[in-house]
Amino acid sequence: MTVVEYLFSFDFGYHEVKNKIYNHPLEFLKLKTAKETFTALIISCSDFDDAAHFHMQCSDGSQNWNMSILKTLIKAKGEIDNDIYSDFARLLAASSNVESANIPSSVAGSGCSNCEGHKLQKKFKSMSMEEALEWLQTTNMPSGDTFRQFLKRHGHRCIQESDVRSITWEMEPKSLVKLLQNLAGAGKEVAKNKNDIDNVLSELQVPLGFISKCYLRFVLPMCRRGIRGREAGKAITMKAFDHWRKGYRRLGKLMVSEGRLPDADLLYFFTLEEVKELLETRSPGLISKAIHRRKMYPTLEKYVFPEIMKGLPKPINDEDDSADAHEYVADLTMKGTPVSQAWEILITLSTDIGWSPYFPIVSGVVTEIGGLISHGAVISREYGIPCIVGLQGATKKFRTGDYILLDGKKGILQRLPQPE
Repeated sequence: MTVVEYLFSFDFGYHEVKNKIYNHPLEFLKLKTAKETFTALIISCSDFDDAAHFHMQCSDGSQNWNMSILKTLIKAKGEIDNDIYSDFARLLAASSNVESANIPSSVAGSGCSNCEGHKLQKKFKSMSMEEALEWLQTTNMPSGDTFRQFLKRHGHRCIQESDVRSITWEMEPKSLVKLLQNLAGAGKEVAKNKNDIDNVLSELQVPLGFISKCYLRFVLPMCRRGIRGREAGKAITMKAFDHWRKGYRRLGKLMVSEGRLPDADLLYFFTLEEVKELLETRSPGLISKAIHRRKMYPTLEKYVFPEIMKGLPKPINDEDDSADAHEYVADLTMKGTPVSQAWEILITLSTDIGWSPYFPIVSGVVTEIGGLISHGAVISREYGIPCIVGLQGATKKFRTGDYILLDGKKGILQRLPQPE
């Protein structure tokens, strides 16, 4: 396949890969012994290769088309500045049907929408989690239908979804229900940016010639297609990973029932080679090693590492790493509002799909890690939410309760004085 053919076919085969993953027989969930289950799990790894390959293929295609837009803007401007980043974000907005953008809208519709009345919202918020979950699973009202459709489509996802130890929304929907109760009636209506290409081009700050505008009219649909393909590929990959997660959870339960583990959670702290050895030898030394790793995990989980490292990885030293040493880049303006359940600005190290349910209510998003096509940036653009990405040190400089200003023109995230 030539480079040109690849650029126009990077997302071909989506339905074939999706059907293969979603209809996988999951034979490893039907076996009776831990040894059989582990062997079947290892063999099944190759069954899921297509999902990861499709995701990487779409990501590569998306990256190539995005670079084409960036080069065009840089060539027209003659330098890289905030106008370039701002115009790039504006061009990539309104990529309709992005998979991960469906999550915030579905969550907003699951927590008793405004059309169902404020009395029902109040009643829903007052329910226990068990009562609320049962109501959402059985009611014929729109909120219940949306909730059930959400779990069917996105139930395999969660915060830290690439961690096999994480609990998905499908496995434990109560955590999601609690969020829905907190958000009921608090979300704001967010109008998606539906500007056509000509309108978007007319709003750009970078001066473009006739040829450049014609080129962008051709390239932009491919860039938006790339973003949709990348997000769809990620969803399929996470579905495949969730199959593995379910198999691993079953393996842990079987090993406990066979007296090979003291508890199923400990399985996550062995390497695959050690699991194989434990199934053959029942080594107490391996058990002790895993217990030690689990004790160390809460400390290790707090470590933050630089995006680019040389030599052995070392966590960032908070005393030496100052947010003042980094350049702040923003692309939109947003003034902070009183901290409450809704309308607050989210400042975090990074976001993944598990953060998506919060997007219907936040007024801005700031992440220390990420780029112009990272999860936080993509979803923020889809919902018209101001977003700053790559703002290193932000979580150390700001705290819950601060009033802040996101100034896109100056590229500054600034603390404001508390109102009287």
